[in-house]
Amino acid sequence: MLGERLSVLRRGKKMKQKELADILGLQESAISLYETNRSDPSDKVKVDIAKHFDVSLDYLLGVIDECVPYYNSEKFMAFPTDMTIDEKMLLLQFRDFIEFKRGNE
Repeated sequence: MLGERLSVLRRGKKMKQKELADILGLQESAISLYETNRSDPSDKVKVDIAKHFDVSLDYLLGVIDECVPYYNSEKFMAFPTDMTIDEKMLLLQFRDFIEFKRGNE
């Protein structure tokens, strides 16, 4: 699954295997091996790929099908598991209000 996702992400950016290899500090042949599932990248390389394409490791590895951005605690807000939809919406509205207020100061 990683190979297919990597290929789609790279092609979506109109990037050649050599370009991605240079960015990741790898040989072009390594990217080819990853995309054809003949080799599995190290965990560090997987993280570097996910960061570069701003996708979650779960998406990259095929655990989920929704293309979620790479985890960054500043991008996400974790809700308690017992929080209702209405409570979540209030928090999100408050966050939007703070962003709006900052933009108008």
